[in-house]
Amino acid sequence: MAGEVVKHALIMDDNVAVSRAIRDRLASVGCESFDWAWAEHQAVRAAAARRPDLIVAGDTIVEGSPLTLAGELASSNRVPLLAIATQSFMFQRQTPVGEILDGPYALIELDHALATMSAAQATTNAG
Repeated sequence: MAGEVVKHALIMDDNVAVSRAIRDRLASVGCESFDWAWAEHQAVRAAAARRPDLIVAGDTIVEGSPLTLAGELASSNRVPLLAIATQSFMFQRQTPVGEILDGPYALIELDHALATMSAAQATTNAG
């Protein structure tokens, strides 16, 4: 993400207010398009139709675990995964090993999360 603008993001959360807050913040830093998913089948379909540059997992989706599914999609699409939590206890369970994951961050820390991911990507690209 360093020096690169995320063009397309997949946002997975069943809370419309949270999804809009994430969308608005990503748009303010140059993200041009978004897919939203509040259920597993929607996320899978959206990722298959258009490969995201970033996957953002929120607290919950209607069916399944957003973090587990987002990890699978991030791995298969080789894109970063950002976990955003409005309820930090939702992320207390162990995340899948080997996933491209940063977070969880509180929703109010989204700017910091994007900067951290960008710095990590710059280090990876330099090495």
